[in-house]
Amino acid sequence: MEKNIIEKYELIDGHAIIDMNYNIITANEEMYRFIGISTMTSILESIHQVDLDDFMDVAHHLRQDQEADMVIRMRRSDNSYRWILLHIAHFQFVSTDNSFEYFELSASDILALKKQNATLQNNMQSFRHLLAMENELFFIYDYKTHNFKINNFIDNEIHNIIDMDISELTSKMEDEHLISDDTIDEYNAFVADMKKGTVSYTHRFKTNMLTKKAEYDLIELKVTTIYSENKPAKAVASIRNLTNSQGYQSVTTYNFEKAGSYFTSADIEQFCDNNIQYNPACEFSLMLLEIDDLDVMTAEAGKEYADSILYTALQTAKQMISYRGIVCEIEHNLICIAIRDINSEVNLRSFLESLRNQIAWNVLLMNGKKNLTFSIGIARYPQNGITMELVKKKLYRAFDIAHERGHNHYIIYREHLHGEIS
Repeated sequence: MEKNIIEKYELIDGHAIIDMNYNIITANEEMYRFIGISTMTSILESIHQVDLDDFMDVAHHLRQDQEADMVIRMRRSDNSYRWILLHIAHFQFVSTDNSFEYFELSASDILALKKQNATLQNNMQSFRHLLAMENELFFIYDYKTHNFKINNFIDNEIHNIIDMDISELTSKMEDEHLISDDTIDEYNAFVADMKKGTVSYTHRFKTNMLTKKAEYDLIELKVTTIYSENKPAKAVASIRNLTNSQGYQSVTTYNFEKAGSYFTSADIEQFCDNNIQYNPACEFSLMLLEIDDLDVMTAEAGKEYADSILYTALQTAKQMISYRGIVCEIEHNLICIAIRDINSEVNLRSFLESLRNQIAWNVLLMNGKKNLTFSIGIARYPQNGITMELVKKKLYRAFDIAHERGHNHYIIYREHLHGEIS
């Protein structure tokens, strides 16, 4: 039986969309974990009575496209009240067929933020010691600002060596001949990989940009890209004088280069097999999702309309999952999802609640379609089996049960409820 660990419910970066009557339209997983997934429909039920008037007063006086910050007490799913840093913004959605106003909330538990900050500070101190011991340089490239920095650690303090725009740096490298002619192609390959956001790569070239001496040093850069909202956010790398090191690449995730397209059932198999092979402690969930009555929508409104709903569902799932897993449509109106590290009941149910409501919300914004529901089956590795064959059997059985029960059901396969399958 799963332990009720209170840290699972701590709120950092919770988000919710509520209507003008303060009813919850949709929320992300963090918010659902905090408030509970089926205990309330109004955000007011989660706010302490003493703070209700202040919250409603701030919301009421916000004009469209205005926002405000406040600190209030909100009830966690274990019935304890927590001090929450809340950001609230007022928006209006307008289309040719529909128009309505809504609020967006962003919330974090102040004590959880304090704990997270302390953890980050401790980790940073540890990494500074490690980097100082290894005598490595490292760089950070910001895709939004195009800023390129090279730093090193001396006596556990960070020292900046280069800090400039990437275009300025590349011009400097070329104009001042800071790259040796015999490795210029490798340097250009490094720049190309960085610009397109390759997931990870290693390049070696000769340069004197760090020493400013006449002689060139052979350096090796091991780079990995950090992504946000399915786009490259930062590239980070170590820089060393090295000769026989090989490049590296994750075998339990997929390359950023493929993130612009959808995957096949074979990709799902490979993703799961790689996780099992290279990470003995891995956990992942497999899901089959069907939009209820999509065939009825096709008959009533046409194939293009129904396809737009299916496309929105795929796009939403892909955005939510990001680099935790992969999404594919294995047949028409049957979406398969593989996602890592949400196998616990509280994480899995929060994800499912957020996924269903976020798809419904995005479809509503797109074409005004309301009351979109889904039939979903879920199986988990290794809880439901230590082979993919067994997990897939239970996945399809869970989906069949959800389908048999009618609209708006999801089934997480449990042997004691749904039987053993061999």
